[in-house]
Amino acid sequence: MEIRSAHDLGAAVRQARARRRLTQEQLAREAGVSREWLIRLERGHARLELQLVLNTLAAAGLTLLVSDDDAATEDPTETAWEEVFSPLTAREPEHRRAVDG
Repeated sequence: MEIRSAHDLGAAVRQARARRRLTQEQLAREAGVSREWLIRLERGHARLELQLVLNTLAAAGLTLLVSDDDAATEDPTETAWEEVFSPLTAREPEHRRAVDG
């Protein structure tokens, strides 16, 4: 799920909590926040303490991943292949140098 707003983040937490079959009270306790605070997060309240948000994400089994918009347009598979094969294609094969040289 792509998170573009506090509302999106709240929806992700709510969905993760439901997948784990936790009540708001259970997740709040596990995250170290109040149930009222968790309700605000799930409703997309924009002004919540970041560390508590991160704690709640972890307690809900979510990981926050930040990516560069420019890098997101690149194909990660292509980048991985380039990293693997660039050393091989950068040098001339031994047998070709012997024949040409």
